[in-house]
Formats: sequence, structure tokens, C-alpha cells
Amino acid sequence: MLSPSVRSIYTSALMPPSGMQFGEAIAATYSMDPSLLLEAPVYLALLASDGGGPRRDVQCVLEAIRRHSKDITAYVQRGRMTVPSQATPLYSLLESMSVQVTSPNGGAFHPKLWLIRFVTPGGRDEMLRLVVLSRNLTHDRSWDLSLQLDGTVTGRRRSENRALAELIGHLPQWAAGEVDEHRVAQAARMADDVRRVDWELPDGLDEHVASFYAPGIEGCGWRPAPALRMAVISPFCRNRALQRLIEITDEPVALVSRSDTLCSLDPAIVDGFEHCMCLDQAAETDDGEGDLEGADRDTAGLHAKAYIFERKYYKNYTHIVMGSANATDAALVSGRNIELLVELVGRTDRIGGVDDLIGPDGLGEYLVPYSPDDQEEPDADWLAAEESVEAARELLAEANLAVRCAGTDSSGQHRLVLVGRIPELQGVRSCKAWPITVSADHAVPLVEGRDESVLSERLATASVTGLIAFELLSAHPDVTCRFVLSLPIEGVPDDREAAVLRTIISNEAGFLRYLLLLLGEDSSGIDTDGPGGGLFGRWLAALGAGDDVPLLEELTRTFSRTPERLEEVRRLIRDLAVNGESQQVIPPRFLELWDVFEQAMELRHGR
Repeated sequence: MLSPSVRSIYTSALMPPSGMQFGEAIAATYSMDPSLLLEAPVYLALLASDGGGPRRDVQCVLEAIRRHSKDITAYVQRGRMTVPSQATPLYSLLESMSVQVTSPNGGAFHPKLWLIRFVTPGGRDEMLRLVVLSRNLTHDRSWDLSLQLDGTVTGRRRSENRALAELIGHLPQWAAGEVDEHRVAQAARMADDVRRVDWELPDGLDEHVASFYAPGIEGCGWRPAPALRMAVISPFCRNRALQRLIEITDEPVALVSRSDTLCSLDPAIVDGFEHCMCLDQAAETDDGEGDLEGADRDTAGLHAKAYIFERKYYKNYTHIVMGSANATDAALVSGRNIELLVELVGRTDRIGGVDDLIGPDGLGEYLVPYSPDDQEEPDADWLAAEESVEAARELLAEANLAVRCAGTDSSGQHRLVLVGRIPELQGVRSCKAWPITVSADHAVPLVEGRDESVLSERLATASVTGLIAFELLSAHPDVTCRFVLSLPIEGVPDDREAAVLRTIISNEAGFLRYLLLLLGEDSSGIDTDGPGGGLFGRWLAALGAGDDVPLLEELTRTFSRTPERLEEVRRLIRDLAVNGESQQVIPPRFLELWDVFEQAMELRHGR
């Protein structure tokens, strides 16, 4: 149970089962790195075959987003998108996929999950996959927990799924801005299906159903039943939440947390547990929960959240409650946060119990006893600076900012303006902003009280976006804050997506690679460095040698088996054909061949 020797790769949970393909997905997260949201469609849709896995090249990412962005929605706490390490025009395509939300109770939007629908070709059969996480959609290197459940939709509603369904159905209602009807309908559709899912549980945990709880939603909270023994894993804790857990347990055995968290607790609470432990030589991560202070830090150390109870019926049973909720007042007492927890039950003699968790075969070898003498006194100036930048982040998130694209010049460059009054940011000595499609070198200073701020006088069409990065520098030299706001944007060029495409596909080799993505049955041969590997390698070798590229065979096969893919090829050619650029990117031999298939497509449609 919760053994550190059993590891899972985040992206493996997104891979379609054998014989199935991606249908649609909803993600929820407190914080999010846009670069990971770029990669999600690739894993969900294009990398179903896992024979070592192709590299996530830029053409693969672009096609996955163009094909599936309407089917993927990521809900993230407003103001908690991180600034990606590298800029790319592809980020402009994420605007419709990411929805900023806030907790209606004044806390944090804190659940972490993926809900994915997979279907068989033709849509005859389908299944839902739920991935419950303790981590965010970020490049986190911390110790986390995940649970993957696959299930089929039945005709009967199941009461144990109600809280999860309520959470999914409420997501569009918590949005900080408008949500398009397509995504509202998606949430309603998937929530309805979740109510009727029969989940397949892991071995040893299949004697009882999985039960879901959604603290922060009325009637869906978690009230733990009395237990004989208990262990708590939570990087962030508060006295009241822990006291409630202690009161319902005969023997509170272990509390695993961060050393600075344990130092902040009432000594009587710490003494209420037989063992208080921390990860050995691990830098703790800042979870950024709504009632906690702290700017972004190095993401390592403990981040898992789990509550393990031993209870006795006719046999001894272990209850595992895991998910997003820390043992804090905002998560477990006041219900200010929106959270997700799932409870699994198994016989102790099959899955282990509290002693197994903290023993040498469990987490024990990675834990050290907590010692208050080892905790350094916090830097008061540093803490005050953190509070200042966090308060400034919230002010900017609530400032009703927007973006206007206007003033296109003769070269096709655009003027991008940040619209809305910049609030007074106390304790902040500098505030800058820039579109995340370009590097931070393009950042411009923002002036408090100004109603309009020019972000760029000459921005390429492909780089126009409402995803704006902000950088806050505090009076303390070591305290900074970077984040992204998804702002409503006016005047987006009609050809922005085509411009992104033309930026990525800049030569004939790039065109052929992209064409293979559109025509291929799978992607296992896409990414090869040498000319001898995979279909793309053969195409590229033929092109370099001046030989005929075997396009006729591939186009004919696609026309007979999956003709709808040729519509995507038609869209590709249309988007590349601007100001004669298609002649520089698309091989002339292909254009001659494509005319034949254009005529065949017209005949098939009776035009």
C-alpha cells in the first residue's frame, strides 16, 4: 500500500487503452504550466502506440492541438498558471482550452484530476478513465500520489459517484469569465456519465466501491468515521483540522509533513501523534493553498495527501482517503476550498495498514523523525515580501484586465494593448508584462493607475494571444513572482491559426512530416533522425535524392480507408497557401498529385 517502489509516469495515465482512441477530456488543477497543457493532446491522441515513443516534436504538438483542442478543457485556479520556460507561438492556441476558475467560498480551487473518455473507432464502445492526483499540472519533482480508475457507463446512477459528478458539473459555473457553450455542454455530459460509472478497482481494494468526496460543495464534504488507528500524510496542516482527526481516532499513529509545517503547529497537536516525521533531506514544496502564504519555490519534497485509517468490522479493514486536500482548515473544516478526495477500502491483511506505511518496506526508509531544534527561524522580511507579491498577484487577477489587438501595419504586425487600470501594488518595486508567445526580453513595465498599457507595437500574427505573463519584484531581492493570466482578447486576426501553422512548417521537410501526421495510421515512425527509419525517413530520403516520394500510395490508402483525413490535408494546403508561400513549402509534385484527389473528393460528395 502506497509503496515508494511502485512508481507511475504521469503521461502513462493519458495513453488510450489498446484498441481505443481519445474522445474528450476534462482536467482540473490548482496550478498549471502551459507547456504541459501543450503536450497533453499529444499523449491523449497521437501517441497511442508506445514502442519507445516518438519525440514530441513541434509538428506533432501543433497537429494534436488543431485536431483536439475543442475536446480538452483544463480548469485552473485564476492567477496560478506559471510562466513557461520557453516561448512559442503555439501557446496562442491554448486560450480556448484553459479556463480560469475561482472557489465560490473564497478559498482555492484545489482539485487535481483528469477525466477522459476513450472510444473505439466508430464510437461503438467507450470507457471513462479517472485519474485522481495530489499534484498539479506542472513540472513538479515532488513526492505525490495518483490513482487511475477505468470504468464503463451503466444505466444505473450510483450514489458513491455523486460528489465527483457534482464537481465536474459545477466547473463552468466557477469560471472567472465566459465559457463557450460547447465546454458547458461537455461538463454537463461528462458529469451525467460519471453518475452512472461502474469503476474497476485495483486488486485488494475491490471488496467495496470507491467513494468520492468534494469538500467545498454543499452536501459532498468528507466526514471521517471513527477509527482505531490513523496516519496522516499532508505537507500543509492546521491545528483545527488535525484536532478533528485526532478526536475521532483511538490511536493517532503518524503524521508525515514538512518540517516548517510541523514547527508552526501547536505542540499539543504534534504530541497527539505517536510519530511525527518528514522526508529525509528533501526540499519541501509550496502547494500554494488558498489560506497559506508563500510565493513559488522549488517544486520538490513532499506533496502527497493521504489519510489512512484502520477500522474493525468482522475483520480488520484499511481505509485510504487520497486526493487534493491537505489537513488544513480551508480544506477540511470551513469548506472554503474546492477539493476532491476518493476513499478506497481493503482488508488490512491484503493491502497493509498504518504500520506497513511507515515501516521499512513502506515510506519508512525515506522518513526521519521531526525535530523542532532543526528548524531555522523564518526570515520576517522574506515572509513579508512574499505576502506582498501574493497580494499583488490577487489584485491583478481581480483587476478585470483585457487585451486588445489593433493597429496592423503594412508588414502585418499588430499592436497589442493591455486594457484596464493597473491597481496599486504595495510592496512591489516593479511589475512587467508580456505575451507568453514571446520571450521575457519583450516585457514592458506597467504603471500603477494607467488604464492602457502597450505590450507590443509590432507583434507577429502567430504571437497574438490573451495569455499574458506578469513579473512582480518585491523589495526583498530574493522574492519574485511570475504568473500568467488568461485575459479576454478583442480583435484576434482571423488567420492566427494559419499563421502559427506557417511558422511551424517552414520548409518541404516540415510539410512532409506534418502530412504524415495527417495520413498515418499511428505515429510510431514519425520521429526519426536518419533517413532509413520509418515512413517519414523514407519520404525524406527520397526527397533529398530527387526521387519520387511515395505519396500516391499513402493518399490512395487514406482516400479508401479514412477519407475524412483528406479534409484535414485540404485545410493544411489552404492555410499554407498565403502570398505564394505554399510554393516554397509544399513540394510541387505533391500539388500536382493533390489536384487528382481534390477532384475525387468533389465527385464523392456529389458536387
